[in-house]
Amino acid sequence: MSVYRRSFPEGTSERMRALMSEARNISELKRAQCIYFRSGHGLPPRRIADMVGFDVGTVRNLHSAFLRDGEAALKLSGKGGRYHAYLTEEEKASWIEGFRDAFDPGGILEVGKIQAAFEEKVGRKVAKSTVYDLLHRHGWRKITPRPRHPKPNPRAAASFKKTSAAS
Repeated sequence: MSVYRRSFPEGTSERMRALMSEARNISELKRAQCIYFRSGHGLPPRRIADMVGFDVGTVRNLHSAFLRDGEAALKLSGKGGRYHAYLTEEEKASWIEGFRDAFDPGGILEVGKIQAAFEEKVGRKVAKSTVYDLLHRHGWRKITPRPRHPKPNPRAAASFKKTSAAS
């Protein structure tokens, strides 16, 4: 048996047994087992980790979270999220709409100016690709003139040169 500094509250073992039978997926079951094996049998974290298939650090973190937060520590929050976003999607949409009014249809938009305004808004430097991605997501597109006609006709060009008023 392992010696723990703090023990779980009374009735934890019975509650974990009930939670294990109510588990909707394997992850909930394993988290409840981590608490049950310590509260009901006093097993050390390394042994629990081997039995459940978690890392020892995960078992220890789960134990301390359970002592701190109770059963709320067993609830899994959703994975993923917008951890590194500069602004929320709503903030970005309203901010970019301000530029739509500033440029009339057919006007020229300089991304450098939008990048400077975005950096001022978020309070830090951002990559130009970030601004291009933002514009693309909100329906803006890069339109550049073609350097030459896609289907050139050399004879028509030569004829035009001979008959144009400039010659």
